[in-house]
Amino acid sequence: MNIDVLKKISHGLNKLNCTWGVGGSVLLNQYNLVEKPKDIDILIDSSDTHKIKSFMSTIGQPINLPSKAPFLTRDFFGYNVDGVIIEFMGDFKIDLGNNNIYEFILDRKSIVHDKTIDSINIKFTTLEDWIVAYSVMNDPKNRIPLIKNYFENHGISYRHLLERNLNQNLRIDTLELISSLLNM
Repeated sequence: MNIDVLKKISHGLNKLNCTWGVGGSVLLNQYNLVEKPKDIDILIDSSDTHKIKSFMSTIGQPINLPSKAPFLTRDFFGYNVDGVIIEFMGDFKIDLGNNNIYEFILDRKSIVHDKTIDSINIKFTTLEDWIVAYSVMNDPKNRIPLIKNYFENHGISYRHLLERNLNQNLRIDTLELISSLLNM
């Protein structure tokens, strides 16, 4: 991951005054859980998609990111900025089957920490929300054990985010994971 690219994007998104937060491997990298993220995942509010695309077109080249089942993300698009792939997910959702839809709830409660680098504020989502997201995605990159280990050693900072996910119609394995984390 190129920190200069992340700063450039963060600076622009902050000027747009939109709802956004970095997640995925860049978030995990901030906690030293993974090394060298290959791309930057940014969650956004779909109502900001048009202005984000307008800004991103000034600093990068659009790339085609096909969305496929079970993902129901409303706006999924990407850019190549200085050789770094940026993936945007607006209203990130996953079809869990049986008319159950998981929604990554992106609001002021879910963007609770940031990092300032060279006076640029970089907003991050949380490990609490991402462990749930990885669970509903069936943990394709084996991230859940890394996050669970972090929680065992450092505690859970944002219990309310885990608790509000209990109100979604999630699979039993995800509900059990959340319950076990809340009982740590």
